[in-house]
Amino acid sequence: MNVSIVLLIILFALMVIIGGKRGIKSFFTLIFNFSILFFMLILIAAKMDPIKITFVGCITITYVTLFYINGLNKKTVSALFSVTLVIFITMLITYDIGSNAKIQGFGVEQSETISALSLYVQLNFSQIVICQVLIGLLGAIIDVSISISSFMYELYKQDPSISKAAILKSGMNIGKDILGTMTNTLLFAYIGGFMTLIIYFNELHYSMSSIINAKVFCSEVFQILCGGIGIILIIPITSLITANILYVKLRVNN
Repeated sequence: MNVSIVLLIILFALMVIIGGKRGIKSFFTLIFNFSILFFMLILIAAKMDPIKITFVGCITITYVTLFYINGLNKKTVSALFSVTLVIFITMLITYDIGSNAKIQGFGVEQSETISALSLYVQLNFSQIVICQVLIGLLGAIIDVSISISSFMYELYKQDPSISKAAILKSGMNIGKDILGTMTNTLLFAYIGGFMTLIIYFNELHYSMSSIINAKVFCSEVFQILCGGIGIILIIPITSLITANILYVKLRVNN
């Protein structure tokens, strides 16, 4: 039996045992989201605009992840709006900075890897890097957003008389607690895929100046920093949107 299938079965079994019905939903959401990503790659390879495809794909993945697992309610609606806004802002920031920094193409370190491949794929790799940032960021900001909105929603349910300012402050406080761990999660996720290149640099005795000026190194650092910006932005945006949604309901009830 294929190793990937064995690991998939183990993953499914663990999710069912530990998560129950929610675990089953999470598993099928994972499969569906993988299918969306695969379909996105097909569309990008067909020469469609990669940034537009990635943006629509990210919103679709967010919608499915939030509403299928957690249902349609105020906290998931708040998280959806927040993630959509952060993805859009991050896309604008990374596009502008990436264009000015010339983060595109392949470095000389990758020449052997691509030597046997066709170079006439006709894709804008500066845009592909932006797509990588958005996709790599997506899971983390969905996690942070739903955590903050769920906390604020439960706080409001426990005390409907609580003020908008108090809810907002609580959301920001929980976001600050999450910030450090999620930033590390994003950092180590990128560094894990970057380890082979670091070893390569070390074996070839690259100087520090050569490393920090290498195109592939700059590309990885660019993705890490832009991802960190997205993680930071999701905290105040989710807090503000959730507080406003809950406050509107409070005013109607009064």
